[in-house]
Amino acid sequence: MAGQPDKSATDPTAPDGPLVARAAAGDAGAFRVLVERHERRIVALLHRLCGCPEQALDLAQETFLSAHRHLGSFRHESRFSTWLHAIAVNHARAAGRRRRPTASLQMAAADGRPLIAEPAADLPPVSAGLEREELARRIATALDRLDARYREVVVLADMQDASYEEIAETLDIPVGTVRSRLHRGRTELRALLSTP
Repeated sequence: MAGQPDKSATDPTAPDGPLVARAAAGDAGAFRVLVERHERRIVALLHRLCGCPEQALDLAQETFLSAHRHLGSFRHESRFSTWLHAIAVNHARAAGRRRRPTASLQMAAADGRPLIAEPAADLPPVSAGLEREELARRIATALDRLDARYREVVVLADMQDASYEEIAETLDIPVGTVRSRLHRGRTELRALLSTP
């Protein structure tokens, strides 16, 4: 209808492609929808990569600013979310180079003890909650000690549910490298979690 604004640019159910095109043409509402749609996953990815919630928020903001500046270079050959993940990983890598180096993989003791388990189902809710918090803390600490190459692949595969192909595209590495890094990363993470 004439005179009515086109609401398709801000429709949260619209596919990313048309929203990206509109945002690249200067439609701020379309870009806002893209941010709202992807923000939680990007922040979660960055939090797992860098281990600090405040830094993850800062890096997410940098990620979206970079994405906005470079929307014209998005070629629509991959999914927008994959492109956005690649930008986020690059920002996390840059931040990692500016902070202290991660612990060496040789610091992990592989003494055969089992991984820490989920809280027992029969624990009272408060105890189970405390055990879950401890588990989350230990996983975060172990991820922080994991070499960045392996951490990226483990987080994308096991915490972001990305396929091998999506990870390969995000990190710009072959699928075979994804598989080997994921295997190595999971092995090292298991060893780190099995240490007291």
